[in-house]
Amino acid sequence: MSGYGFQSINDNAFVQIDSDAPRLCLLTKGTYSGVTSATGVFARAVTSVDPPIVFIRPDVSGGIQVPISVWFTGGAGNWTGFTMLASNVNSTLSGQYFVAAWASMGTAAYGMRLWDQNGALVYDSGAPAVVVTFAAGNWTYLGNEVLTAGRRYFWGINKALGPGEFVSLNPFTMNCHNASSGGGCALGVDYANGRIMMYSLASNAWTDQGHRPFLCAKLLA
Repeated sequence: MSGYGFQSINDNAFVQIDSDAPRLCLLTKGTYSGVTSATGVFARAVTSVDPPIVFIRPDVSGGIQVPISVWFTGGAGNWTGFTMLASNVNSTLSGQYFVAAWASMGTAAYGMRLWDQNGALVYDSGAPAVVVTFAAGNWTYLGNEVLTAGRRYFWGINKALGPGEFVSLNPFTMNCHNASSGGGCALGVDYANGRIMMYSLASNAWTDQGHRPFLCAKLLA
């Protein structure tokens, strides 16, 4: 922080609150469900310029849920929700989500708020902290399978989603690298085998996807 302001440091010397630097804050949360598609409608519009970070936790079901073709509704300063299409391989989507950003929004009627030097709200005691629990991008190519039309290519990272953990959806709103038209990017949580999955639905795909990052996080309170 600068020479003036407010800073809170815990017993482990970690900065919990800094008036110069926003933390990752919960803005709203909810559930989603649907067949073929599912929509999460934010309880209140998110006023950030860029789309907020959406974290999802798919319900444990008989198969791996595969949301693909994700997009946000609304626009800069007024993000109202998100919609996911489901892969035809498993067309049911259901789970929980929360929305976070590196900024706060006033929610609490009582408590404490901090603003930075530009008047932007950086802390509100009514917006719980979001704690990043895991980050990776080292996808391992696992193979492909023939579908009715085209193929489904898949990669994995050995990471079991722990109790209360959610996985970030935003990196999967962009297509996977591929050498043909198509190549939608999809996310899956393989609870049975303790891994996070990435899919590309296309007629062909580059097996080296680089290092597309993703985060796991959970709510502190």
